[in-house]
Amino acid sequence: MNTSQNGADPRQWLLEELILALSRLARPAEGQVAYLDTLGTDRSADELALELDDVAEAALAAELLSETQRTLLRELDRQLGEMSGSDHAELWSHEALRTSPAWTEVRARARATLSELHAEPVASS
Repeated sequence: MNTSQNGADPRQWLLEELILALSRLARPAEGQVAYLDTLGTDRSADELALELDDVAEAALAAELLSETQRTLLRELDRQLGEMSGSDHAELWSHEALRTSPAWTEVRARARATLSELHAEPVASS
């Protein structure tokens, strides 16, 4: 539900978008692959990181989060950043989502951040 279209508080909409992006990162590998498949052919796993990046900076700037929540979000963002670049291109495949310990850690960090937000992962979208 896009609450910004319903005239709701933009801060609430931003929080909902953050929870959605974190939920996608927290999904099991097969759920992540299935989501990427809905976006189009051969979508790289970097789409998951880009979606978080789209809202994380805004959420941090809007001061929506507690210090602990900000710390967890920054740690997740830092890890995704460390996975980026041509030296780590292999980490952005569907196979890496299934087998890489780095993605296992990303999912754990995303779940921890959701927990600290007192949010349940969004099951679909």
